[in-house]
Amino acid sequence: MKKILISLLAVVVVVAGVYFVFNLKPPKPNITIENNTVEVAQGSYCWGGLINKQCVDMISPPDIINHHELKPVAVSPGAKLNIEFKRRPLENTLDASIWFSNDEVENVPLNDNVLLVPKEKGVYIYSVSARWEKGSSSYVFVIEVK
Repeated sequence: MKKILISLLAVVVVVAGVYFVFNLKPPKPNITIENNTVEVAQGSYCWGGLINKQCVDMISPPDIINHHELKPVAVSPGAKLNIEFKRRPLENTLDASIWFSNDEVENVPLNDNVLLVPKEKGVYIYSVSARWEKGSSSYVFVIEVK
């Protein structure tokens, strides 16, 4: 009987450990455009498990791009950029913004997790954010319209 209780307790500890290890950070998006995957960096987030909640405030998206040395993905003018998550965000919580500088930010429309990139040539920094039951998160990436 004692061995069964110890075995059961060990299983509970392992399951709880796996739960906390895999649920401490928000899900990362898979961003694709013209058959290319766009590299994404983690932005600010608040995420919680059963016992704990962690909020991390990051530097601005342009500074994150520089810090992580993210290279822009070359895209065609007006191309469609797709944003997907393995764990679907809460309905109507996915937002996107384009950063022109640390002081100039503009929201961009999303249609079914798709945004159209600008038609003008240049390098563009984007941030996307979403919410889930466990919290919220933002992400940063950069493209170059050629």
